[in-house]
Amino acid sequence: MSGPDGRGAALPPEAVSELRHDLRTPVNHIVGYAEMLLEDAGDGDQAGRAALEQTLVAARDVLTLINGTLSSGGVSVSQADIVALYTSLAEPQQRIVRALSPLLDADGNDEEFTADLRRILSAADKLVTRTPAASATVDGDADAVAEGAADGQARILVVDDVEDNRVLLERRLRRQGHAVESVDNGQVALEMAQTGSFDLILLDVLMPEMDGYEVLERLKQSPVTRHLPVIMISALDDLSSVVRCIERGAEDYLSKPFDPVLLRARITACLEKKRLRDREIEYLEQVRSVIDAASAVEAGSYAPGTLADTTGRNDELGRLARVFDRMASEVRAREDRLRNQVEDLRREIESAREGTASSAGQLDHANLPTSERFADRYEITAALGQGAMGAVYRARDLELEEEIAIKTLRPELVVDPMLIERFKTEIRLARRITHRNVVRTHDFGEWAGIYYLTMEYVEGMTVRQLIDGRGRLGVSATLAIASQLAQALEVAHGEGVIHRDIKPHNLLLDGDGVLKVMDFGIARLSEATMGITETGLSVGTPAYMSPEQLLAESDLDERSDLYAVGVVLYECLTGGLPFAAKSPMSLVAMMLSEEPTAPQEVNSEIPPALSGLILQLLAKQPERRLSSARELGERLAQLE
Repeated sequence: MSGPDGRGAALPPEAVSELRHDLRTPVNHIVGYAEMLLEDAGDGDQAGRAALEQTLVAARDVLTLINGTLSSGGVSVSQADIVALYTSLAEPQQRIVRALSPLLDADGNDEEFTADLRRILSAADKLVTRTPAASATVDGDADAVAEGAADGQARILVVDDVEDNRVLLERRLRRQGHAVESVDNGQVALEMAQTGSFDLILLDVLMPEMDGYEVLERLKQSPVTRHLPVIMISALDDLSSVVRCIERGAEDYLSKPFDPVLLRARITACLEKKRLRDREIEYLEQVRSVIDAASAVEAGSYAPGTLADTTGRNDELGRLARVFDRMASEVRAREDRLRNQVEDLRREIESAREGTASSAGQLDHANLPTSERFADRYEITAALGQGAMGAVYRARDLELEEEIAIKTLRPELVVDPMLIERFKTEIRLARRITHRNVVRTHDFGEWAGIYYLTMEYVEGMTVRQLIDGRGRLGVSATLAIASQLAQALEVAHGEGVIHRDIKPHNLLLDGDGVLKVMDFGIARLSEATMGITETGLSVGTPAYMSPEQLLAESDLDERSDLYAVGVVLYECLTGGLPFAAKSPMSLVAMMLSEEPTAPQEVNSEIPPALSGLILQLLAKQPERRLSSARELGERLAQLE
């Protein structure tokens, strides 16, 4: 049956593509081996070089004939075209035979040179044989390829079912310094690739059982091999085959016969891309290790040295990891020190409890009876004590079913309606402070003429009671108080709240050594209603006030609280105050004009650095003190 042009029926595109592949493959062998032999030929072997150059010219003529007849552009091909093609291939094939036969018969050839000539002639025979013959095997090839560079630039896996193709690529790649392994089927290639030891795969397209398309798809689906670059090498050079491979994840596509320079360039480009990708993957993995380390710090489980692999990098990530590891190690060391300090403080508390009996004191006003409801909501369960501001009770919130503390205010503090409104504003600010070292203020109210505050109930003793029971505290226990107090003030000052009345009476310690600062927002009410007079304040009240506070300056800031912290620490470590006098006015005069004795001179166990820090907190001018509670915390963390 003939077609319209009389050339016979057009062959199916698949058959044309397969024949194109079968004919271009031997051309690839001819060109590849001839170029390698030409590279090895000495300048004095003019006859050999000329024969090899003639072979390359003939091979390129063959390629032109194949491409002209078996076009990949969709032009129809008939059986007559095939017959004509094979006839036309005979002339360049004979030129190859005539050029190489004298070289093959020459004396003095080494075995490898002779084997390569035979490979070229065997490939040339396939150009004129309608049924392609089996690939020739040359003895000694296995030993030859085994001598490749084990320490090459890269480890490359060649996958091709045609032995000559594999041998040609192996030798070419080993000349470039690569370590090469080869297999003849896709399944074995997949198994070998899973080891993760290859840098690149050169993969043929047309193979029996499992073709290159399927191998490529499986490589890109596996998390182990999806980043492994693949270059497809095939005698198929039609656009659809190229597109199909690129869409499935191939890095590149080379048509046989390939140009050695182009092969080297594309392999180099793929290996460089893989190197960059490997660096990116490693970088991201080490970024994750830093993130995991941050989570470990947050959970308290970070171990110094965890980031050893990352800290060795000479880039920004390595610098970050080194800084992070150092900071995390310092944080861990600080936490360990604070934990030990709190444990020492807990033992001081236990000793104080054993040596003194708990007493609520005498309540001289608003004596609320126990077991009765207060403000229609609270059941008073115990009287806890009283101070300059009022009395404190333990109570049960019947609505929320939880224990709280109630502080009733002295009547003389709440006689001015404007002061009460100002006090409410202060309490609203204080309610914003949420921290484990701060007693949380709940509400402010009035019932039956009694103004009161409700707040978090904490069972424990005040630092005042601890000092009274112990005389003075150890350095470690004092540092535990100081560190927690600094954290509480840092949070409060961050909310714009100045305590104004830091003193041992307002510092509560629970049984675990956790410090709680009480009465945020209350001191402002006291300042508005009392002056520093013989009758207005007890001798102990002004002892913790900063000089600017004693002088009733209006622009107080957080440094006034830091002065009071200095007094508290001084008293904890020495058992006494920096200034002592028989009357409030004499005390104020001393505080404004005299310098305190260094704590270390009173107690030689106090480290010089801690003694100096306390004196800095007690500076009469605010600008000579530390600037913030955060800075105080940092200085305390540096003390051993």
